[in-house]
Amino acid sequence: MLQEKIRQLQKDIFDYNIAVVPAKLSELLTTIIETPAFDLNDVSRVQRFNQIMQASLQALQKQDYLLVADIMEYELEQLLDLSDKEDNT
Repeated sequence: MLQEKIRQLQKDIFDYNIAVVPAKLSELLTTIIETPAFDLNDVSRVQRFNQIMQASLQALQKQDYLLVADIMEYELEQLLDLSDKEDNT
């Protein structure tokens, strides 16, 4: 499920469907927190997630949508250990 949301966000960026990107990014980050997608007691992972969230929001603020897509693929997927999995919740 998370990987699917990340892929859809990237697809929207690459298709230049920019109007939906802020809402989808917010929904994705909320889902990760609410699931939780990783152990929230792991301080280093929580700090890394916060850094990824901050970088994503800064890129979004600067309208650097390709950077948002890259952060999702190369940073967030790695943190969540999704890079080699087919379907995740």
